[in-house]
Amino acid sequence: TFDVLMLGVGPDTHVASLFPELPAVRETERTVVGVHGAPKPPPTRVTLTLPAIRAAREVWLLAAGEDKAQAAAIALSGAGEIQAPAAGARGRARTLWLLDSAAASQLPRSLYPPASS
Repeated sequence: TFDVLMLGVGPDTHVASLFPELPAVRETERTVVGVHGAPKPPPTRVTLTLPAIRAAREVWLLAAGEDKAQAAAIALSGAGEIQAPAAGARGRARTLWLLDSAAASQLPRSLYPPASS
């Protein structure tokens, strides 16, 4: 297993090459699978699965920019992992979301403390 995994979050909530609704995001046994027909290039890839990601001690999720705001809000609002793979990416001990202000712009205030003056 990994100590720390740092993963980017796509505007469609994908992490690694786990895209919403594709077969790879439904994998529960294997740690690595092939992905065919990915919605962005390249169409054929290899990816860690959610069980492999969740075996990591810590998972850090990075999203920056306005185009990631909706994805962050969906993933952090309790969405299902099949529809929003980033929602299922979590570490055994810690899950850390690293967002810039644009990516955090659609989050409810209850999810983060106000900035200090």
